[in-house]
Amino acid sequence: MNEVLDPKQVKQNQHFTEPPKRYTEASLIKEMEKDGIGRPSTYAMIIDTIQERGYVTLDRASESTRTKVFRPTEQGVLTTEKLDEFFKSIINVDYTAKMESELDQIADGKVEEVPTLKDFYNKFQPLLDQAYENMEKLELEKVGEKCPECGGELVYRNGRYGKFISCANFPKCRYTRQLEKPDVEKPEPTGKFCPDCGGELLKRKSRYGTYFLGCSNFPKCHYMENLEGERIVSKQDRLKAKEDKKKAADKGTKKTAAKKTVKKTAKKTVKKTVKKTAKKPAVKKPAVKKTAAKKSAAKKEA
Repeated sequence: MNEVLDPKQVKQNQHFTEPPKRYTEASLIKEMEKDGIGRPSTYAMIIDTIQERGYVTLDRASESTRTKVFRPTEQGVLTTEKLDEFFKSIINVDYTAKMESELDQIADGKVEEVPTLKDFYNKFQPLLDQAYENMEKLELEKVGEKCPECGGELVYRNGRYGKFISCANFPKCRYTRQLEKPDVEKPEPTGKFCPDCGGELLKRKSRYGTYFLGCSNFPKCHYMENLEGERIVSKQDRLKAKEDKKKAADKGTKKTAAKKTVKKTAKKTVKKTVKKTAKKPAVKKPAVKKTAAKKSAAKKEA
């Protein structure tokens, strides 16, 4: 009972709580399938819609990977918060899955659509009225410039294609303009030269965030290499090599077909010559009967 136990080994491990992994397109579709939301024919449309409306962005998870994950935007977070606050009873996974099932039953003719729509409307309309009355109206962020058309304040707005600038007097004034894009990182000279054309190699940043060296004579020259000096075969070069290989294969096929045609023609010519040679010449039979008839006629006359 009073025995003292000495530990053989003590390890100190520190572990921090990690957030759930962000959804990729594949994992989001898998989650929707699990919850019974959507159908195979609507998954692509759902993913396109949440991006077009500016609720999420699809970006690389990190600089070291090409896997893209969804990240919520300010508009997406705000929309989710307001829907949870005012429409929680109908904007949830269980209700959406139930609605999907009811729509399938309507399509199969098992349930009538009018009573189903009435039931939904009777739940939705009071929630909508409450949201109109109690939802906080956010003041639009001002740009700090005057509208060049009417002199009103310019404000930031969110559209289906992202954030843009418009006049605060909309819809009376319909002036709009796109936000200026951030400065793109300019190529840096390296002092190296292209082995294909002799142009200078420039350090460039790819759309995936990685750096490489590319010829300054692009697009005439497509030479590229990584920072370690290893050549990168461009997509255009791969396509060109594929086309050249196909052309070479087609030429080989045509040559083979031409040889076969020559052989067939030669065989036919030989056969015709043999047949003509094999035919026997026509032998004229002597006119014995005619000569005998002439002699007998001459005797009679004599």
